[in-house]
Amino acid sequence: MEYFPTPAYKRSILVIRSVLSNEKARLDAIAEKKGRSCALGEDNLESELPHILEFCAAYQNAFMKYLAAVLPQHTAGVQCKAGCGNCCHHFPMSVEPFELVEFYETIRKSPDLLSLLEDCHFRTKTYYALLQKGVDMGAEDPEDYALVNYFNKSLACPFVLPSGSCGVYPTRPVTCRMYFSETPGEFCVPEHLLTERNRSFIVYLPDEIEEQIADVSAHYADLSLPEGLYEGVLALNAFESSFANAEKASGDFK
Repeated sequence: MEYFPTPAYKRSILVIRSVLSNEKARLDAIAEKKGRSCALGEDNLESELPHILEFCAAYQNAFMKYLAAVLPQHTAGVQCKAGCGNCCHHFPMSVEPFELVEFYETIRKSPDLLSLLEDCHFRTKTYYALLQKGVDMGAEDPEDYALVNYFNKSLACPFVLPSGSCGVYPTRPVTCRMYFSETPGEFCVPEHLLTERNRSFIVYLPDEIEEQIADVSAHYADLSLPEGLYEGVLALNAFESSFANAEKASGDFK
């Protein structure tokens, strides 16, 4: 949907631009000082964590201002209700690396971490099995095939509470924040997904903002983080474990 440039819309875009521009400048300076193309790597991720968390919170808050500006332009109205959680059965993709870092920092000390990691592994394995099946079948778009059929399996997100509410709501990634429906939640289920009864939609950012996001994310390239939420959690857990083992082996781990 092409959004009308209301004053609120223009202000929200300026805020997002400023947040992203400031972070890119900060990361560019780090990269230049280190003499490499990426500012972040295994050697400084831990020391940069406070800055990453601060930036990520600002980025997500700016996106929420953008939502507040554009959602009223959907004249049919948003029907999403707290505790629904029906859309939380999708396989969340397109998660930015800085959001993965923030998200993992949120859950890493959870007493349920092991169970959450097992759930993430199962969901990731399920998605990639469907993706391979789509390739083997010669599907026109194997990724789309995998995403639709994953949703059909009704695997709830591991971070959704039994009540249906999000257990990590304050730090949920933008890919979760951008999904809405103009029809009641009862139609946000597999049997209605591709019918007229389901009028779900995604709120996209302007192309120039997406380019800024890509510029910031490029500074995380050396970490080789995947774009899927669940596999990103697994990757960061593996990274943390290997880092701890290395420190222990060197005698520095306490």
